[in-house]
Amino acid sequence: MNTIEVDEFKFLEVSTNPNILISLKGEKNFCELNLSDKSNFLKTNFGLYRYSEFEQVHGVLIDGLDTSEKNEFDGFITKEKNHAFAIKTADCIPLVMWDDKEELLCGLHCGWKGLQQGIIGKALEKNKYQNLTKSYIGPHISKNYFEVKQDLINKFLQVDCDIEPFLTRIGGKIFMDLRQFCVDELHEYGVEIFTNFSPCSYTEIDHFFSWRRDPGNPLRNLTIAWL
Repeated sequence: MNTIEVDEFKFLEVSTNPNILISLKGEKNFCELNLSDKSNFLKTNFGLYRYSEFEQVHGVLIDGLDTSEKNEFDGFITKEKNHAFAIKTADCIPLVMWDDKEELLCGLHCGWKGLQQGIIGKALEKNKYQNLTKSYIGPHISKNYFEVKQDLINKFLQVDCDIEPFLTRIGGKIFMDLRQFCVDELHEYGVEIFTNFSPCSYTEIDHFFSWRRDPGNPLRNLTIAWL
């Protein structure tokens, strides 16, 4: 993994085929730029012609598959070249998937609500182009810090999903392994994990924002991907 610094903005370069960058915390934070400034920055420094991000609402609408008058999407699927998309997170999982020929790219915002509603299966089952076979699971809250309650467990049971294999009980508290939940579902669809590098947003204070660690902080980690 390479760290890239441009104009005091820091990014972690995860991959160049496809391109995956993660914005890092610093004295200047890329996520604080407005949409136009982000777009101009990426055009000037990375040669991109377009940049898109969405109003994420913990749902399952995917740009490229669905429509939304309010730009409320929690994912994208595209074949466009040099068009970057961002998934914004602050503990949820940013999931990026692509095909063997790197002609198709998909990004999903995978919090527990999206996972409970089946956002991964929706993207893979409704893929009308070709199979998404590789994936990257970006920075998110790790299993030791994602405490859950029985009401969350019941939400999954309501859709006939038993998450007991992904739960750990310690001292009367229950913790869920979001990453392993995603990994198991991806493997069910034959999707390979590109790398196991997946930092914890909660513990890596110097690099990532975390809602659980800092409730109320509006800043987000951006996982930016393009073909």
